[in-house]
Amino acid sequence: MDIESITKGIGIVTATFALIGGSYTLYDKLGIEDPILKWSPKHFEISSGPATGEFKVIVAREKLRDDCSVENFKLEVRDSEYIVHPAIPSIAKFSGPANDKIDKFGYKISFDKHHASRVAKGKATLLAHIDYLCPEGTVVVNYPDHENLTFNIE
Repeated sequence: MDIESITKGIGIVTATFALIGGSYTLYDKLGIEDPILKWSPKHFEISSGPATGEFKVIVAREKLRDDCSVENFKLEVRDSEYIVHPAIPSIAKFSGPANDKIDKFGYKISFDKHHASRVAKGKATLLAHIDYLCPEGTVVVNYPDHENLTFNIE
């Protein structure tokens, strides 16, 4: 084996690592999304009822990544007067492995008993903000804008 063959081999290995590192940097700089999940809003359901009661919620998603953890789960309801109110979920967060099937999750929401009287009757929309801690940093995921996230406050 001569020096020229060894030098070419080292050059090829070095170029390969540089290409991998450069591709990762380009991917990171361009902000190409690597989604954590894909919502399936056609499976979403929310029951109607009085502001002083509980509302049953079913959401569905396909989890695409396993390298992120839920750090915060915040729910809000936009009422018929477009005022946004905090909602109290019966769960703290969702969990489950990444896979190619749609997972459904059920929970209940309510309003603080001192706040319920401020919520307008009529058509309302459930809003959610989920903070994930991922290798690339904090990623915020919201429920999609979909008709199945509307319900009636009586």
